[in-house]
Order: sequence, then C-alpha cells, then structure tokens
Amino acid sequence: MAGFWNYRVIFCEATKDEAAQYQIHEVEYNLNGKVTNWSETGAAPFGNTLDALRDDAERLKTAFEKPVLKVVRKERGYELVDVETGEEAFAEPPAGLTA
Repeated sequence: MAGFWNYRVIFCEATKDEAAQYQIHEVEYNLNGKVTNWSETGAAPFGNTLDALRDDAERLKTAFEKPVLKVVRKERGYELVDVETGEEAFAEPPAGLTA
C-alpha cells in the first residue's frame, strides 16, 4: 500500500534501566494519515556531499514543527500517540496524495 513518511520527535519514557529521552524517528503513514510503522532507531542526517548533509539536517528539523509522540504498549503491539492529547498519532497527507 502506498503512503508517505516524515520525521517526528518520539518521547521514550524512563525505565528502570534507562533514562527518558527524545529522539527524531522516521514515521510512515497510510494514505489516510494513520501511522503504519516507525523506525526502531533514531534518525541521523547524512549525505554524499556537505550540502546534501546540510539539506538532510534541515529536513530533520521539521520534526519540531509537529506534536511530540510517544510509544504506548497496547494489548496487541504498540502504537504512537500524541504526548499532549493522548490521541492516536496522525499526519495530514501531502497535497496531491490521495487514497
């Protein structure tokens, strides 16, 4: 199924072994804007040239323009929710992308 992705800040709550932390991750969505997957590890900028690296770092910064998410364990698996509202994570599909 086609979809889209973007960078999002994900908050991980503290555990008995690790401190709480924020990281930028790649989050994938279906055409309706529902989260379908996210990267297990945080994203890091990269590029084949210094300009490409700089451009990718700028794209990573777009994560700060969106609500912070956190991973919540559900009865079956996990989901991402908005930290402020507790609602399921969502993203508006890019203009011109239709279901």
